Amino acid sequence: MNLIERETLKILVERVKRIILTPKSEWSAIEAEPTSVRDLYRNYIAILAAIPAVANFLGNWLFGYTRGTEGVVHTTFFGGLTRAVLQYGLSLPLIYLVAVAISRLAPSFEGKSDDLRALKLVAYSYTPVWLSAVFGLIPGLRWLDFLGLYGIYLFHIGVARLTRSREDYADVYTLAGLAIALAAAFAHAGVVHLLVPAA
Repeated sequence: MNLIERETLKILVERVKRIILTPKSEWSAIEAEPTSVRDLYRNYIAILAAIPAVANFLGNWLFGYTRGTEGVVHTTFFGGLTRAVLQYGLSLPLIYLVAVAISRLAPSFEGKSDDLRALKLVAYSYTPVWLSAVFGLIPGLRWLDFLGLYGIYLFHIGVARLTRSREDYADVYTLAGLAIALAAAFAHAGVVHLLVPAA
């Protein structure tokens, strides 16, 4: 790992810590921070979005998962790897589509449509979802992925600031954002299962 990669990793870890532990002040920093879609993907989204795919692949291949009356089933190495690559590959444009949908809603809440700011909101709100997926590696701890629900709170705190919408609309905007994210997650899972059915 060269110096630039170490610095990027250090910045990413610090951002993760701050958005989880001090989200109100961190949203202010995120709002003011100059960035681009490319930089958000390269330095944050593409790294953290790999966690669910890698964790699911390793967990299902090494430890298996329970499927109905069949008991514990293990995915094959290549089947699981193919599924993980597809899962990861589809998740990247999906994050942007969720952000665009949330951006388009902004005028309905007296905000301003801005795809880059919406991508910031979505990417950093997804942080707990991505991190909690690591529990998919460990049998008996997979239920802890519910910790990803903290992302709803992060979104709620940041939505008015990042979309320039009214604070009193934050609850309803958060529910709308949650509906979009859930629809995207179901669509993502459906496409992955259709193209690479579980073993």
